Amino acid sequence: MEVVRITTALKALVRTGWMQRGIPPSMGETVAAHLFESAVLAYYLASRLASKGRKVDPNRAAVLALFHDAGEAILGDLPKWATDNLGENKRSAELKANRELGTDRLFMEYKAQNTVEAKVARLSDRLSTVLQGLRYERMGFDVREIIHGYMREIEVLLNELPELREDVDRLMKSL
Repeated sequence: MEVVRITTALKALVRTGWMQRGIPPSMGETVAAHLFESAVLAYYLASRLASKGRKVDPNRAAVLALFHDAGEAILGDLPKWATDNLGENKRSAELKANRELGTDRLFMEYKAQNTVEAKVARLSDRLSTVLQGLRYERMGFDVREIIHGYMREIEVLLNELPELREDVDRLMKSL
């Protein structure tokens, strides 16, 4: 059954970027842990957005965040170098993997970024990575490059979702 395949693979798959920065695999954040945090953040942020009058479905945002990396159950977590250099080939492989897993519609909505829910899910993905980076930084690991790269992306997303700026700032200061 595909759902067991997804959960089994993603619970065991440590995110590559952290390991490339010297985080031991035994301390590494798994893709499943990242997806969980992203989904919780997406639900929270979408709910905050809705409370400020924006039309958004927090459940949809959470589901998009929960499955945004489901294809990694088949592909693995490719390092940034591979992602940057594979371009459209990576996107094609991701779509094929998501089709096989039955998550292709969620993947396409997330990648298209043409719904408020998809934007919140991406913001939550980026925010989860920054929060994990800050946790590792407190442990003495040098992950500044990842934190700074994702902070630039968060800024772009907050320009599209300015109502969430205070909420995101508060979340980052809460660590």
